[in-house]
Amino acid sequence: MWERTNLLRIWSIPRYLFISNSLLPGYKKHIIETSNRDIHGLYGRIPTHLSFTPEEEKKGNDELRKIGIPFEAKIICFMARNSAYLNTIYKGGNYSYHNYRDSNINNYIPAIEELVNRGYYAVRMGAVVKEPLGMSNHRIIDYAVKHRTEFMDIYISAKCHFFLNGGAGMEAVPIIFRRPIVRVNVVPIEYVPSWNEDLFIPKKLWLIKERRFMTFREIMESGAGIFLKSEQYAQLGIDPVENAPEEIAAVSIEMEERLEGTWKTTEEDEKLQRRFWSLFKMSELHGTIKSKIGADFLRRNQNLLR
Repeated sequence: MWERTNLLRIWSIPRYLFISNSLLPGYKKHIIETSNRDIHGLYGRIPTHLSFTPEEEKKGNDELRKIGIPFEAKIICFMARNSAYLNTIYKGGNYSYHNYRDSNINNYIPAIEELVNRGYYAVRMGAVVKEPLGMSNHRIIDYAVKHRTEFMDIYISAKCHFFLNGGAGMEAVPIIFRRPIVRVNVVPIEYVPSWNEDLFIPKKLWLIKERRFMTFREIMESGAGIFLKSEQYAQLGIDPVENAPEEIAAVSIEMEERLEGTWKTTEEDEKLQRRFWSLFKMSELHGTIKSKIGADFLRRNQNLLR
């Protein structure tokens, strides 16, 4: 799809140059670091570069019908990050340093059931998952287990009403197609994408010895806001606690109502948003800030804003 835009040349040769370079002393000085941080808010101002051909549109719609989704039905995608993918695709490695990002897909079910009650079809995404959903509702489709193909990974992600994601890298696909994203179980908090009009709620960090949650300010001042390895949390006696089902449901419903134009905010909600985002300083991680932390999450956790 990128190749036919004529905007991006894709060559395989540089891959081998990169591998060869990595074997040489001092190789790092020959590598140009890149960033996926859109601190200037360009995503929201530039339309997607990719599109489907008429043949691909037909193929996508035909496949949707095969898995039980009618033409032009509204779709919600959802997935939770777990260790099964890396352990299956890259066998033999130790990827436990990523485990702090994991979450339980069953905690997403109340949110999905409410969205289905509102007329949506829900599609569980993922290439490799630990276990099936085990649900009988025909509007909740365990695509990752029963129907998954690479083409439909792209097609469904591009066509969804919004994407409910719990730390999985696949959210890059709906980002490319400018689909709204609800991020749950976000950790570390300072790496949350802040430049699109998306919603998120973070994992709370429990101090094991003190038996309390860290405030947002404590998280940032301690460095825990940028921890990228499980052992870093363990060394400070921190247990990242995943979002409760009711928290995931609340932020998902907020996104649905925002997209449908029925969401009603309050001055108190806006004040809490400003207090939260005032903790994020302009940096290589954050510039233009358009995202919002879930309103219900902030209302219930105002003590974390101290």
